[in-house]
Amino acid sequence: MWVEEITLDNIKLFAKTTPLRFVRRKGEPYRWVTLLGENGGGKSTVLQALALALAGPESAQKLCPSPVAWLHDEARAGRIGVRIHQDEGDSGRHGQEKVARAFGYSLHVTGSKPLTVNNRRYSEPAVVERGGDKRLGWLRSNAFAPDSLGWFAAGYGPFRRLTREVRTFLPSAGERPARFENFLTQFNEDEPLSTFEEWFFYLDYQTHKDREDEDARRRMELAKQAVNALLPEGTEYAGVTSEGRICFSTCGQTVPTSSMSDGYRSILALAGDLVFRLLAAFPDSETPLLEKGVVLIDELDIHLHPVWQRDIAGCLRRWFPGLQFIVATHSPFIAAGAGEDARTLRLTAHDDGVRVEPVENLHVRDVRDILRSRAFGLVSTYSPETQDKLDRYDYLGEKGSGRTEAESREHKQLSLFLHEARPFGGPPPKGSLEARIDDYLAKTFR
Repeated sequence: MWVEEITLDNIKLFAKTTPLRFVRRKGEPYRWVTLLGENGGGKSTVLQALALALAGPESAQKLCPSPVAWLHDEARAGRIGVRIHQDEGDSGRHGQEKVARAFGYSLHVTGSKPLTVNNRRYSEPAVVERGGDKRLGWLRSNAFAPDSLGWFAAGYGPFRRLTREVRTFLPSAGERPARFENFLTQFNEDEPLSTFEEWFFYLDYQTHKDREDEDARRRMELAKQAVNALLPEGTEYAGVTSEGRICFSTCGQTVPTSSMSDGYRSILALAGDLVFRLLAAFPDSETPLLEKGVVLIDELDIHLHPVWQRDIAGCLRRWFPGLQFIVATHSPFIAAGAGEDARTLRLTAHDDGVRVEPVENLHVRDVRDILRSRAFGLVSTYSPETQDKLDRYDYLGEKGSGRTEAESREHKQLSLFLHEARPFGGPPPKGSLEARIDDYLAKTFR
């Protein structure tokens, strides 16, 4: 499964009908979509709306039983429209001679004022399916059913973490998670991704208890490979202690997950949980990490060092090439690191709603240039104090002989500052490769 588009109407900042398309002109999906924008610009709203639609009507009501303040205008119902595409690994067949692969359906959202939806009166906030939608009925039986194969979708909120509690786990395989559980952290900030630790402990226990359990051994190997690949070089899974603590080796030490930094724990939680849910959705697959589906991630950059931000998108795409990632971020490193074939959308809030603008070719640009482009709209990459000095220096320089004696002394002091602090190294030598690249970027993207 992958998402072709989502349309929001009267949902939070999205005052009017606003479509976001994630499909190429030839009908192929963008496998990586980056959502950019300032805080409060609508990125999380898009991801949460997608989660409600991809979870299905029943799961949506569990995830968001009372969508308070979801309507821009309380006088009319909000609408979340989504169009998804069925992949080969997704169970079910719609039609006989003419088989449908694309499915559009809608959810309505009510508010605190009485509204009528599907000939029924609602006086409180609720998520309501559109009545009489035959395709949504088919999806309920095939895509959203507990025993459906494929149709994979999962979502992760900005607070992806393992619990800090030191716990001893009992070995248990666990059951296949309910569909709404795949999106819990998007709606509950206090929900830890504890499945990773519980599952790893069970697999470790099972492989030591029964050395001939090839299925447990295969699952453990897949989980270890994915987790180790996403962690910085030199950090890897080190096993489970006799007290039941999962440990990793890093910088010559072996430490339990409860003692690791938030950045490490965030990636461990994401990678481990994602592998677990892929294996649950595709139990008979020989290559579950290559299966298709949709993954939503809010603020992927949170807790991550810039070096890690630069690489994380590429790592996720290499290890899960069949997944469609739809990611919100404030990091230019992640926006650039998504690659040439990624789609980048900038969301900007205005009085009349949210405007969605595609941004092209971020992968070829320097981070400072990205920050100062329309992708982020940052006026300066210097500190406010340094920028004030640069502006003042330019202003005094333009006055020339018209400067007062005091301004001339100030101009000289600022010149000394620029010489000693060197906030910039000056333009590259004329004719150099760096100068030609700067000239090309300036002409092409400004």
